[in-house]
Amino acid sequence: MRTLDLSGPWKLRAEFLDMTPGRFQEVLDRPEGKFDVYHGKMPNAFPSKEGFITANVPCDVITPLVEAEIISEPFLKTNTKDCLWIRDFSWWFIREFQVEEDLLKEEIVRLYIEMLDFKADIIINGKPAGHHTNAFCPFCEDVKRFLKPGANQIIIRLTSGMEDHYPKDSIAFYCASENAICDQRVYTRKPQFTYGWDWCQPLPTCGIGRGIRIEAFTGARVAASRVDTLSVDKNCAHVRFVFELEKSDMCSSKEAILEYELLDGEIVAFAGKQTLLLTGGVNYAEESAVVENAKLWWPNGYGDQHQYIFRVKVTCGGRSITAKDKKIGLRTVEIDHSKLEDGTRNFFFKVNGVRVFCKGGNWVPTDSVYLRTPDSSYRTLVDEAKAAGFTMLRMWGGGTYEPDCFYEYCSEDGILLMHDFMYACGYYPDHDPAFLFEAEQEAEHQTKRLAHYACMGVWTGNNEIAESYTDWFPEPIKLPRFYGEKIFNYIQPRAVHRNSPLIPYMPSSPYFGDPRANQVDDGDVHAWTYLGRDPNTKFKFQYELEAFDRMPARFSSEYGFFGAQMESTVRRYHDGEELDREGAIWKHHGEFDRKREPIDGAINRHLTEFSALDTKGYLLYSGIMQGCLYAEMAEAMRQKPYGAGDLIWMYNDCWPETGWTIIDYYLTRKVSFYFLKRAFATRKLIVRQSEGGALVTVINESPEALEAKLSIGYMGFDGKTGAVVEKSVQVGSHSWQQFTVEVSGDLTKGFFFAKGDGFETADSLRAYYRDYSFPKAQVKIDRVEEDGNDLLVTVSADAYVPVAYLQAEDDRVHFSDNYFKLYPGESKTIRQEGSHNQPNLAVAEMTPGEREKL
Repeated sequence: MRTLDLSGPWKLRAEFLDMTPGRFQEVLDRPEGKFDVYHGKMPNAFPSKEGFITANVPCDVITPLVEAEIISEPFLKTNTKDCLWIRDFSWWFIREFQVEEDLLKEEIVRLYIEMLDFKADIIINGKPAGHHTNAFCPFCEDVKRFLKPGANQIIIRLTSGMEDHYPKDSIAFYCASENAICDQRVYTRKPQFTYGWDWCQPLPTCGIGRGIRIEAFTGARVAASRVDTLSVDKNCAHVRFVFELEKSDMCSSKEAILEYELLDGEIVAFAGKQTLLLTGGVNYAEESAVVENAKLWWPNGYGDQHQYIFRVKVTCGGRSITAKDKKIGLRTVEIDHSKLEDGTRNFFFKVNGVRVFCKGGNWVPTDSVYLRTPDSSYRTLVDEAKAAGFTMLRMWGGGTYEPDCFYEYCSEDGILLMHDFMYACGYYPDHDPAFLFEAEQEAEHQTKRLAHYACMGVWTGNNEIAESYTDWFPEPIKLPRFYGEKIFNYIQPRAVHRNSPLIPYMPSSPYFGDPRANQVDDGDVHAWTYLGRDPNTKFKFQYELEAFDRMPARFSSEYGFFGAQMESTVRRYHDGEELDREGAIWKHHGEFDRKREPIDGAINRHLTEFSALDTKGYLLYSGIMQGCLYAEMAEAMRQKPYGAGDLIWMYNDCWPETGWTIIDYYLTRKVSFYFLKRAFATRKLIVRQSEGGALVTVINESPEALEAKLSIGYMGFDGKTGAVVEKSVQVGSHSWQQFTVEVSGDLTKGFFFAKGDGFETADSLRAYYRDYSFPKAQVKIDRVEEDGNDLLVTVSADAYVPVAYLQAEDDRVHFSDNYFKLYPGESKTIRQEGSHNQPNLAVAEMTPGEREKL
């Protein structure tokens, strides 16, 4: 296999849309000079008649425009508003390259471009070589006939695709949104969020993504391969090796040798070899086998994430081509839909036969300019998900299929994926044969590409489209049929069955309700309407926390609460401007009234008087409020015997704004990160008040069993305890158990608690902190010790503190825990990671504001 990398510097300029592909020579003939786009001071933007800028491909056009100072970084201030004109031009990428004569002697010579956003025309040496309209499928075509030895030229003309779909129609009208710049997004197979959503500003994207190269070969190559884990037992795994091979000569057959092995380090765990007679084009091969003494892959916290190296080589006509090594985790995955006594059904994920509680959040693209995300950002975000105790991320359907490195990191860290196909919140034109063709190509490519990753937990057809049909529109305006059903209910399940048959499929998320797709007591639910908020005002969010406990959801893959960002992030996008909570920049980045109302109302109800907070106080209390609510919901789901999953909306941000996430666009942990991390602990005690005293839930997701000596009792806010029950509990591996202990005490002045070796202390106090009178506590740092590059900070208090926190000069510092409870008589040691030179370390506490006495 020969490759010619075409990444690197290209020439780029913009033209009006009527500069069609056939007029490419006019673009090439533009005189040298400084290229610019005149915008901002006039109602329309105008490209200059001369010059080019340099684009380091792969890239979105936004990156070279910023580098050339034609636009400013979009995420600072309100700069996204000055980027909308990008959608109104055609963008011309031009490159000269050399081709060696030996490359053209190969039988197949293809141009491979992993992502083209969006509407692309490819011209090679003055001849049209291809047209492409799907960012979710690679462009891969034989271009040998267009190439010549020596100097060659390639032109790629790109547009946003929006120019073809401006008029409204009866399908696109149903995804109309005040946040989007083009409701006709449903016709374009590109990331839908780029048109704008209720959590991101619109930012038109257009570019060449991930990889661009020429691939050439003669003989045979491995086009696709995977290892299916059919079953596992104590000592071995039953597997099936599956191969798709391609032979280059279309008009003849030839013998080939296929060799493959699973490597555990340097040890060969399995080796196979087949002699095959290949025909031109696509061929298939399989083998079932047993891997002895198999080391299994487990989700985060449930065991090790062991992976084997899968190596494949095919030799044909005297030429050997070895495929890129793949990492393979041996594991089974299924969804347990078993019936309960009340006639409803479970919705448990099971890995290797063990039920897994899915803890995590919804993943959206890491950047609105999604083609500029470096691998390091994926590494950081996946590692932070692991640090927060996640076992699952849901790949939201309005985003994109991520690059290979993301799936590799998830598999390494034990993060299962609930993976939407990229369709969201709208009906899709499945009456159009051309659109169905793209949907078929996309499903085939992505299910085949991702089939071997251990992290793949379930394919889901889309985000909220089944729900929209059954729940959103009253009968007088409901569409006469479910547009998209040919894709979600036929094309996609067939592709999953062909290419990854052991990964479950569900047609949408939410799903499995009857008659409504989003039914709280069946299947996967998006729990937005079940959170106990005031029914009289949609966004006031006066939360009744006990409603979280009563909600009969099995698996919630969406729900969320707003929370502000850290001060360093807010200052960064203000870019030197003063922080003004009524200012245009503040509101542009997510702090508009529709979000402010639920934040303000929740702080008023649970923490303190919102109107008395200054900017720093608002950032702190908003983050604490978000954290409290996420922790309350997570514990409510985990303490239910049928609770199976808790995925927040959303985990990460695509741009800097006040929103639902626990980690922001700049990869800074928000206050709420630590609340959710504690709620998702692998070993966890949960305490609730019950009629018989204290209801205690003991969770151990780890593979190690233990005997826990628990102390369960009542403690006043001053630290005084009532009768304490000592209880020895056998805690099995991967276990959940619940029991009631008879204890009593005045719950207006204290709480029930449970503690024991191997578990954090837990209490029954709910986050109605304004309802209580807490004694004034002395919170102090007892000692600070160096441990390598880290600091170990031990803190204590002489009375109960519902939220204490460590402060460093840099709010981006990582702690092992923060914004935590302190119990009188107990000390807590926190690791400040990699920052022992941090000055001005201090400990502080949140002070709840008492309500006025009536």
